[in-house]
Order: sequence, then C-alpha cells, then structure tokens
Amino acid sequence: MGFSIGKLNPGRYNAITDVDGVIVGHKTLLNKDVCSGITVILPNNGELLGCHFPAGIFTLNGTGEFTGSHWIEETGTLVSPIVFTGSHLLGLAHHHLSRATRDIEELEPFSNGVVAETWDGWLSDIHKTTMNYEDLKEAITNAESGEVKEGNVGGGTGMICFEFKGGIGTSSRIVECESGTFMVGALVQSNFGRREDLKINDKPIGEILNENEVSLPWDVPENAGSLLVTVATDAPLLPSQCKRLSRRASLALAQLGGIGEEGSGDFFLTFSTGNQYAYDDEKITSIDMFPSEQLDSIFEGVIEAVKESIINSMCMAETIKGNKQRQVHALPLERLSEILK
Repeated sequence: MGFSIGKLNPGRYNAITDVDGVIVGHKTLLNKDVCSGITVILPNNGELLGCHFPAGIFTLNGTGEFTGSHWIEETGTLVSPIVFTGSHLLGLAHHHLSRATRDIEELEPFSNGVVAETWDGWLSDIHKTTMNYEDLKEAITNAESGEVKEGNVGGGTGMICFEFKGGIGTSSRIVECESGTFMVGALVQSNFGRREDLKINDKPIGEILNENEVSLPWDVPENAGSLLVTVATDAPLLPSQCKRLSRRASLALAQLGGIGEEGSGDFFLTFSTGNQYAYDDEKITSIDMFPSEQLDSIFEGVIEAVKESIINSMCMAETIKGNKQRQVHALPLERLSEILK
C-alpha cells in the first residue's frame, strides 16, 4: 500500500516463516453458521521429536485460555506445536493435539500441548462449531514455509479487530547488532480493540473511519476481545530472555490503541530457534546466550513485527457474513491509504 511500519526491513516473505525452520498451517472451518478454524505454528520444519526450544510467555490480561502455559512457565521449554483456534474449540483441539503428538512421527509424544483461543462467537454459532482429529492433523501435516495466508483463514476466520474484520496476520524484521544479523518473526490472531482507539503510524484511523464511514458490527459497543501472539527468532536466547521479548510484544498492542480490556485475553509467546536441546538428555548440555546488553535491537524488531502483523491481519481480511447474517466489514484499504498519505 506504499507505507511502512517502523524503521527495520522485513524478511523475504514478511512472515514468521522468515525465521529458518518455522512453518505455518491452517484449517478453515467455514459454512453458513460457522466461521472458525485452526492455525498451527511449528519450529524445526515440524520435526520436534527430541528437539526442544527455549520459550517464554507473558500475559497482559488473562480473560482467556492458553493451555500449556504452565509447562512453559515452569520449564522455559516449547515441546509441542502451537495451536490458535476459537474459544469453544480449545478443548477439542487440546484433546486432538495430544493424539497427534503420538500419531505423527515427527512430533514429541506430549500431553500438555500449547493451544490458545480467542472468541469467535459473534460470527460463528458456538452450538454448531466443531472440529475433528483430521482437521488438526491436516493443519499440522500441511504446514509449510514461505508465504503465509492471512486474514479470514484458520483460527482467524471469525475474529474481529478494532471493530473491523481481523484474523491471522504475520510479519518479520531483520535485526542487526554487534553480535550479528538475526531474524524476528511474529504471527497474531487479532480479536480485540474499539474502533475509536485505532491508530496507525500515529494517525487516528478509527476516529476518521467511524461508524458513519464503515458500519460497526454491533449496535451496542463492545469492550472486550483478545489477542494471541507468537514471536519466533533465530537469536540464541535463554527462556528468561524469551519472556522479556514477550513483554515487549505487548507494546505493539498499545501503540495501535489497544488497552488490554478487562474482558480481553492477551497472550504473548516467544521461542528461540537459536538454541535447541533434548529435554530428557542425560548429559549436561551447552547452549549459547545472547548478550543482554544488545537486546534492545531485538526488542525493536519484535514490536515492529507484532504491530505490522496486527495491521496485516486487518488489511488482508475480507468482509464476511456469519451466523444470523451478522456482517463484519473489512478495513477499506483505498480509504486507509488516502488517510495515511
């Protein structure tokens, strides 16, 4: 669209898949009454058996569910695929993920898998929305590198962001520092924010694109929502450093106008592919540690990548009609471009 977010350059695909080995898969569940789905993120090209990664999680507001977070908090280790889905599919997804880790040879058999949710009950009939094992297996086995589908896809199919259509978004940044050049990538599932609060590049987009220009999805203003964020980097981080990146990722939400509403579940997970280890290895393992004094450059890359991921989730989404003919309009790109110019 001719404008940039931040100062740093994106990677080749401007996606979390610019971090070597990170792959993404979707399964969209869409019919007259159902607007839902599953999005999965896997490091190491999905080969997780015996190959674990430092990770850290941060919760800005906890009105939501992020299963597997206690394990990550306790051990600082990512073991399973990361699954984003709708609130009412979380239990099913977790159940099927436990089976998938035992059926799919490349995965580590594990019962505390990472599954996170945001609520898509406005567009999707929660009484009719369901998923089966094959849906999750398809998302995992079809996950790939390269370009990532965004907007109304996978777990983002029924999501709403700043009262426009939201969903899945991704971005990346190339970070240069004294220790070398590293990649930071992010993928989000956006489902939060009030229209009036939206700011892009410090412009009051939501105040201008108000209900007189683009109708709101509801008559009574909502004050709830959620945001799921996964950050990946090839910088060799410790779990505590991953958690520090997760905290910084929440600044992207604030810079766009989000406030972490009382009813919002805002969860941020970071993992590093720069260190790998076997959790049950009987030998002492050596890993690298990124110099903390140089983390500011990584922080900047994280904030920019997450911020653009959220914007991309709206820019790539399309107007949709869901359950009860409820309609959510996409962000009008030509008008947005006019305002920013």
